[in-house]
Amino acid sequence: MANYVALRDRRLQGGVPNRPRLTIINTDENTSLRSAFAQINAAARTGRINTLFILCHGFAGENTRGAVCMDAGGMGLLLGKENMLHGNVSMWRAIANKIDNIVVYACGAGDTQPGNEGTTADGKYLMGALAIHTNASVFAADKIQWYSTFQNSPHGRFDFGDWEGTLWDFPPTGTAATPVLSAPVEFADVMSGTAP
Repeated sequence: MANYVALRDRRLQGGVPNRPRLTIINTDENTSLRSAFAQINAAARTGRINTLFILCHGFAGENTRGAVCMDAGGMGLLLGKENMLHGNVSMWRAIANKIDNIVVYACGAGDTQPGNEGTTADGKYLMGALAIHTNASVFAADKIQWYSTFQNSPHGRFDFGDWEGTLWDFPPTGTAATPVLSAPVEFADVMSGTAP
C-alpha cells in the first residue's frame, strides 16, 4: 500500500483532513524545514513515500528582469522558516531516496520567464534542482494556481481543481522537463480515497 505525505504551509488558507495512509506535516514562518524533513524521514520508515504533496504559496506575480507585474513566478516557495529558494534547495538532500514523486501545488513554481534563465527567478531550474537533490520526480506548473476550499471556509479542505498553465515533469536525472497532463497521483485522489 502506498504512503503519502502532505507538507502544508499554514499561510495557505485551507485544511488537510486525515485520510488513511496520509501523513500531514504543517509548517509556518516559525517552523524549520529541517523539522519537516525529520518528520518526512520518520514517515518513510514504514516504506518509501509514493507522493509528497507540497501545499503552499509560490513567490509569483512579477518578471523581475522585465520590471512588470504579471502571471509569472519561479522565485521559490513560501514554505517554513527558510522558504525554498535557489540558494537553499540543496537542503532537500535530507530526504533523498525516500520519495518517488513530489507534486507542488504553488503558484508559478515551474515558471521561467524569457530572460530569467539562470537567475533567481528560474523556476524550471529550481524544480529541476529539487528533483536532483531528492532523487524524486517533481511535478510543478508554470502559472498562478487557483484553488478553493470545500464549504468556502478558511479551514475547509483544499480543492485545487485543474492545473493552470502547463504541468511539467522534472526527472531526477537532470534531463529536460517534459509537459504532462497530470501527476501520477493528485491530491484529490488521496482526498477522495481513489489513490492507488
